This record gives sequence, C-alpha cells and structure tokens, in this order.
Amino acid sequence: MVFIEEDTAPLDIVLGQILRIPCKFIKGKSDVHPMVIKAIAQELKTTGKNVLPVIIKVLGEDKYQAILNTQILEAARQAKADFVWCIVVDDKMQSQLAVETGQVVRVNIAKAPEKEVAAVLEYVKANKPGFNKIEPQKIASAIAEYRKTKPLTNLSFLTKLKCGIGKAKLAPLADILVTA
Repeated sequence: MVFIEEDTAPLDIVLGQILRIPCKFIKGKSDVHPMVIKAIAQELKTTGKNVLPVIIKVLGEDKYQAILNTQILEAARQAKADFVWCIVVDDKMQSQLAVETGQVVRVNIAKAPEKEVAAVLEYVKANKPGFNKIEPQKIASAIAEYRKTKPLTNLSFLTKLKCGIGKAKLAPLADILVTA
C-alpha cells in the first residue's frame, strides 16, 4: 500500500513517499488494547524498525497528525524508538484510504446497476449502526426508477418512500451513495 504521488504537501513534502519521521513530531494516540501495543513494542525493540508505516498528515513544520496505524506510533514510543516510518497523505488520499481499508463503501448511483446498489445497501444495513431498518432493495429500485427520468443531484427523494431513510440518514448516506 504505497502511494506514489507527484503532488507535494505543504512544506514541500512529497505525498505518498515513505519517510522516517521523529516520533516526537507526530500527534496521535491509539485506541488499540494495551496488550497489542506492548506486543508491537516488543517486536519494534527486536527489529529496530516498523514495517507497517504510520499514515500521517502535515499540520505544520515538524508537526504531523497520525491518522492510520496509530498503534505503531504508540508502540514505537513505548519502545523508545526515535523514528517511525510514515507515509504522508493529503485529504484526497485520506479519502482513498478510507475506501481501501474498508472504513467507507461507496457506489456511484448514477451509473451502478440496481443489484450493486442493493448489495452496498445490504452491507450498510448489516455493518453500520443506525441503518438496520433500511430496505435496500426498495431503495435501489427507487434510485433506478428515479434516474430514468431525472438527474440524481441529491438523495432527498428517498425520504418520501417509507424505506427507512429519513432526513437524519441523508448526510451519512451521501458518503456512501455518490452521484459522481
């Protein structure tokens, strides 16, 4: 999972490049169980380096925020390592990471077949809190019918279908059902 990007982040840091960054310059704390952190720290002490890079964003000169693999950063601190291998990303790359790591599932509802839209909504129903009452097939059918006659600019038409989508669900659903 190495991003090679010609763009540069602020302060002329090449995005996607693996860099060795001092731990003291990186903010971030992990919510991983302390025993896991301890096991990683032991491994880092033995090998002297991390293999899985910490994904970071630039905050300023010598200031970074860990956004992924924070357990590696915390273990490196526990192992008293001075440096950790990192990959610097921007907002666009962070959005891509969310998709690649399975944190976000997206489907282009303007083009995707009805079955694919229904499958994504089944996944959302089973895996995202607050979506257990949606009706995936009914929503997918409504989207397929709607796009035959009108351009999809937003999802507000779904609130009128009695399919488990109210106004409160529109914003989180807009991250999953995209129109471009």
